[in-house]
Amino acid sequence: MVVATLGIQTTPAERDRVERQAADALRAGGLVILPTETVYGVFGDMSNPETLARLDRFTKPADQPAAPYWYTWHAPSVGAVFDAVPVPLAFHRMLMRRLLPGPVQFKLPLTAAQRARALKALNTPPGVTDDGMHLLVRVPALATTQRVLELAGVHAAAFRLSTAGWAPDRTTDAALADNKAADAGIGFVIDEGPCKFGVNSTAVRLLPDGGYVLDGEGAYDARMIAKHAKMQILFVCTGNTCRSPMAEAIARSMLEESPAETTGSPVTVTLVSAGTNAASGAPASPQTGVALRELGVEPLPHRSRPLTRSLVAESDAIFTMSDWHRDEVVALDPSAATRTMPLDPGAQDVPDPVGLPQEVYNRTAAQLRELVRTRLTELDVLGAQPAETPRKKEPR
Repeated sequence: MVVATLGIQTTPAERDRVERQAADALRAGGLVILPTETVYGVFGDMSNPETLARLDRFTKPADQPAAPYWYTWHAPSVGAVFDAVPVPLAFHRMLMRRLLPGPVQFKLPLTAAQRARALKALNTPPGVTDDGMHLLVRVPALATTQRVLELAGVHAAAFRLSTAGWAPDRTTDAALADNKAADAGIGFVIDEGPCKFGVNSTAVRLLPDGGYVLDGEGAYDARMIAKHAKMQILFVCTGNTCRSPMAEAIARSMLEESPAETTGSPVTVTLVSAGTNAASGAPASPQTGVALRELGVEPLPHRSRPLTRSLVAESDAIFTMSDWHRDEVVALDPSAATRTMPLDPGAQDVPDPVGLPQEVYNRTAAQLRELVRTRLTELDVLGAQPAETPRKKEPR
């Protein structure tokens, strides 16, 4: 058995070598102990019958009464899950994207046809990682384990060390003591120190009608999961009287008009807009209302608001009209860098129509409609329920 210890002094080259060795061991049908953000687990290729039989010796001992046991598929990325398993409802996809990678096990509902497709994609027998009605899956957040799973290119099942009697499993100490893991046939161990949480993943069961229930709290509590079931989208321009109010109104119209069957959930999306150099309480320009009505969008009651740090902190996705608007957002809150991006996926500015003829406003609104549709589609929220328009105080 090979035990590789990784720490802050490990060089990138050495880390890469260890990760590749672990991946090779998995691909060859071996059992490997890997860290996750919750606990350490035993990993094996669930499409390999011999490896699966070795996993079963831990989870289904011959000298104990048979009990149902389903492994959790540990995927290297959320994209890998969506490639293999049908997740038809937008809310479910959004929730998974927001919670994964992370300490959450999802139980995906499956029809008979969806189950057959998923098992074919995973090259796995029935009853390994599904209970007949749900597929169990998670995406570990720890970069080391993600990298090993990606390099291995196999569909890995895993169970926590305590299932084998090696507890506590926040570290590898119990598994390595007295050569227990080696004697049990473990071929490779990556030891990266104590896991962050040291508790179960939170089990989220997705419902066929689009909702979800918690089957067990763990690293995340119910309040954390509920928080991720809501989203606030912020549009940012300069004065908050033209471009960002148009984007906000267009987004609301799209959410209201999307067919409910594509969403399947009462998820709430809050839409707000602000300006980097905005005064408080100014109405949207008259040309903005005309341009929106040309698109068939009813303008929202609007009063301008300045961009604030608290507004940035509260928003889950922030779309700006130019790069310098993005710089202003990140200057207010550097932690928002990863969720702030130009509204145009091509990173082109949306020109400011202020002071220009009505036809320029009309062209801007038409451009915004296409950009907003693209971004809402990426977020998988089309069809979600928009929250009521936040009331803005009238200036005194």
